[in-house]
Amino acid sequence: MYTKNISEKIWDGVLYPIPDRKDKVVVVISGSEGGLKYTRKCAQYLQDRGIPALALGYFKTQNTQKYLDRVPLERIGAAIKWLNQNGYQKIAVEGISKGTEYAFAAAIQYPIISCVIAKTPSWFYSEGMINKKPSGTSCWSYADRELPYTPYKKRRFHMLKMLWKKKEFNILEVNTGKTVNPESVIPIEKIQGPILILSVEKDTIWPSKESGENLMKRLDEKHFPYAHKHISYAHMSHMMMEYFGSEIRYFIKSEREYPGECAKERIEMGNACVQWIEKVWI
Repeated sequence: MYTKNISEKIWDGVLYPIPDRKDKVVVVISGSEGGLKYTRKCAQYLQDRGIPALALGYFKTQNTQKYLDRVPLERIGAAIKWLNQNGYQKIAVEGISKGTEYAFAAAIQYPIISCVIAKTPSWFYSEGMINKKPSGTSCWSYADRELPYTPYKKRRFHMLKMLWKKKEFNILEVNTGKTVNPESVIPIEKIQGPILILSVEKDTIWPSKESGENLMKRLDEKHFPYAHKHISYAHMSHMMMEYFGSEIRYFIKSEREYPGECAKERIEMGNACVQWIEKVWI
């Protein structure tokens, strides 16, 4: 496995190249944990299947901000420019959890992104977080202006109480029952390329299956001209990563109760992503 660490003015990343292949590359963006730990695992999975990938750190890295607050789209724009300058031709983006919002926003702003894979997506842009509290500002920005967002219903989160009550990592009460700001609904139909949406029925973070259905409905109503598909899995948790370790069983009930089924679904999910990249995105 060969990788290249990249540290640029406003972004950090790790490139997972394939020798003599630059026709396609996937920019991978992970969730609200920030950093590069999980993003790297996702990029490595793609490299192991013969697909070049860039693990992008969009916050909580050396050259990015500490908090998930007004993260600029220019960050991925600069990463795309770097990839083009280094010979990569077609650009896709894969987002996981909170990273799906950023992936959608980036593909809307930068039409050079011609394929999107969204794992456990949201169908609207959300409020940012500072010191584990709602920031009162958007997660995302472009040209120094915030993207419209839907605020959290609760202004204080008692995470330990929620975890103790549910006996697992379950914060659905924080992410359900919101009054969605119409302006924050993601205009996904503006993306210029195929979209694969992946969700789970047993999501304990937010209702990703419902989000996937809302996104597909909007695409159909807008007569989206590119291929689009939604696959929802019955047992896997919100952590839709092919290389997630067995430690997930300690804090997610479904992963603990259905380990075989979850492992099988991760294989199916990975195969679906590879097929989408190699066969649908042409």
